[in-house]
Amino acid sequence: MRTTMEQLEDWLKTINVKGSVLDVGGSQLPIKGRTKSWEVSDYKVLDLHKPHECKQEPDIRIDLNYGLIMASYAEKEIIRSGFDVVFCLEVSEYWFDPMTALRALYTLTKDSGLLYISFHFVYPIHNPVENDYLRYTPNGALKLLQEAGFEIVETIPRLAGGDFKSWCISEKMKPADCDMHKWIGVLIKAKKI
Repeated sequence: MRTTMEQLEDWLKTINVKGSVLDVGGSQLPIKGRTKSWEVSDYKVLDLHKPHECKQEPDIRIDLNYGLIMASYAEKEIIRSGFDVVFCLEVSEYWFDPMTALRALYTLTKDSGLLYISFHFVYPIHNPVENDYLRYTPNGALKLLQEAGFEIVETIPRLAGGDFKSWCISEKMKPADCDMHKWIGVLIKAKKI
C-alpha cells in the first residue's frame, strides 16, 4: 500500500498545468515541479505571514480563515483577476472556518478554473499543534466545496493500509455498512461554476 503522501504525489504526476497558478500553502512544499507538465504563465504562492516551514516566500500573505479581507492593496492587485488553476494541498486541517476559506478559494479561481484540493479524514494532530483544527469525511469535503460554488470533477480516495474497519469495531465503534472504511482522506479536482 502506498503512503498517503505517495498517493498525493502519484495524483499530482497525472495533472497537466496551464495558465496562471496559485499555490495555497505552498511555502513549505511548492507545487512547481511535482505535476505531469508545467506550462505556467504566472505562479504565485499564498501562505501565512510566518509559515511554520518555508522553502519559498509567499507572494500573498493571508490566513484564509479570515477570507481575503486582510489582503493588502498590492496583494489585491495580484489576485484581482483570479487564477486558472488553484492548488490547496494539505492545508484544510488548519481551517477553523472552512466555508470562509473555501469562499476565498472560489474568489481566487477564475470562472471555469480548476481547484485541486486535499482533505484529511484520519490524520494525527501535527505541527503547528495550536493551529491544527479539523478533519473532514469525504462527503463533508464534497458538500463544503459544492456549497462554496464548486462542481466536483474528480474524487480520489486516500487509502489506509491494514484493516481500519476491524480496529473501529474492536473499539466498539459502529461503522456504516459501506465500502469506504479504508478512506482516510480525499483528493478532489473541482471546477468553479
